[in-house]
Amino acid sequence: MSEQNYSDPLKMWKQMYDVNEKYWGKMMNDHVHKEEFSEWMGSVLDFNLFCKKMMNDQSKTFLDASNIASKEDIANVASLVINLESKVDTLEDQLYLNTQPELDVTALKKELDIVALKRDLTKVKAETKSIHQQVSELKSSMSNIEQLLKQLTTTTTTTTKQ
Repeated sequence: MSEQNYSDPLKMWKQMYDVNEKYWGKMMNDHVHKEEFSEWMGSVLDFNLFCKKMMNDQSKTFLDASNIASKEDIANVASLVINLESKVDTLEDQLYLNTQPELDVTALKKELDIVALKRDLTKVKAETKSIHQQVSELKSSMSNIEQLLKQLTTTTTTTTKQ
């Protein structure tokens, strides 16, 4: 006969924990390895993906209706800025070539069409103005979003406190 020491409650608690852990661990392991559990988890995942798609669609609709810039709009502005920087770099390189004393200036003038260069510079200025306008619109949209978020958080905080 095994002797049980009832004077140590922690030892009894650990024994009871070990017995329960073995039972529940085996039962949960058996349950998780069943096909029905996998099917259920798949349906939960499908539902979560559906909800995420709905939230994304609703957010995009809200942003469009609120005239707030989306990720795509910001990416387009960034692309315009990168293209603008590239054009400015090209113009700087062309101007640098014109200022080199050791180069044949007449040959360079024949190769470079100054009228086309001025036209490109005018286009760059126009694109810069457009980009500055879009950036200012983005800033105002962001401040509107911040104000809406502050209102939502204060409303939510007030509602939860009540």
